[in-house]
Amino acid sequence: MIAVHYYYRFKVSLDDVVELMSMRGFNLCHQTVHNRVQTFGVDLGLKLRSRRNGKAGEKWHADATYIKVEGRWCYLYSAIDKEGNLVDVYLSDVRDQAAAEAFFEQAQNTSGVTTDKEPALYPAIENIFGNKTKHRDNKYMNNIIEQDYRGIKSRYKVMKGFKSFFCALIFCTAFEEIRQCFRTKNTTRAERRGVIASKISNFNELFVAAT
Repeated sequence: MIAVHYYYRFKVSLDDVVELMSMRGFNLCHQTVHNRVQTFGVDLGLKLRSRRNGKAGEKWHADATYIKVEGRWCYLYSAIDKEGNLVDVYLSDVRDQAAAEAFFEQAQNTSGVTTDKEPALYPAIENIFGNKTKHRDNKYMNNIIEQDYRGIKSRYKVMKGFKSFFCALIFCTAFEEIRQCFRTKNTTRAERRGVIASKISNFNELFVAAT
């Protein structure tokens, strides 16, 4: 459990995880850590997502960024609310209207979405949400999602890409859910000290349930 926590939560590679566990007296190989991540990542991500069901704000910021998988560029769609809380993520090997619609179908209960000027988003939002959603395409208003991508980008840079699309999908989903679980943005240092212990305890309970 500790090894998987290091791998997802902090910006460390599999080599670093093996070394850290060795310092704690545990002998692991890279494949052991990888297998644990692939086995429990999906279930853990789904459990974390279910805990925040219906808690996202009505105003969303949505965008897509590039992720290299198998030596080619894929596209990670992501949405957060105005407070920076995660709404959803979706990995696609193409960037078109069908991919945008598939992403928005994962979270249909919304009343406002802010995006950039990506052409595929216009018909996708209209088809999925209809007239009940106000679509604003101001790129400067969408800076919040551009900055939020720093989390996955910094972790992705250490990993130097993904070997398969399935592994990338598992990691991106679980990583964003765990990052949201430990999110303490817009809190003081004293407030963070007060909530971090409970966040770790809740995460450990979910991880044990997933295993």
